Amino acid sequence: MQFRRPSRLTAPAEQRRERVRGRVGALALSSLAAITLALPAAAHANDARLRTTLALWSHRIAVDAQGIGLSAARRHPRRMTLRARHFRLDALRAHKALEAVQPSSSRGRHAKRLALAAFYDYGIVGRQWALSGQARVHGLRTAAVAHARIAARYARRGSALLLAAKRLLG
Repeated sequence: MQFRRPSRLTAPAEQRRERVRGRVGALALSSLAAITLALPAAAHANDARLRTTLALWSHRIAVDAQGIGLSAARRHPRRMTLRARHFRLDALRAHKALEAVQPSSSRGRHAKRLALAAFYDYGIVGRQWALSGQARVHGLRTAAVAHARIAARYARRGSALLLAAKRLLG
């Protein structure tokens, strides 16, 4: 079998095609490498956003809960009711804010589910605290105690879920 030798006229065209193929191959490899390097950074960034959103809202909820506890300790049922409604609204806002965040790792997705469940429970806690305050205003002590117990149960559960979510996010 004989190999054909390129003529002088076709040799430069062949060389140019080879250079273009080499450049395209190098470009494809470098773009794949860039995508590969960018994906873990993007995944970490999304979980970082989830972590900061969770920290912001859990801090806000904690401050609201402290205010409710202070109002209850000082026996101000109207103020407690007002703060409980604010607590509930913040819990619902936190739930909505966390729904918008898209985690990329499986740990992030699991933490998001736990955090959403925690803030849902905190919404129930706010409603029960508000009902407890209203019952106190109207002099219904047994109803107030019953609502406070329900709120305490959901608050413990929400707290446990939120701590588990924070542990998952590191």
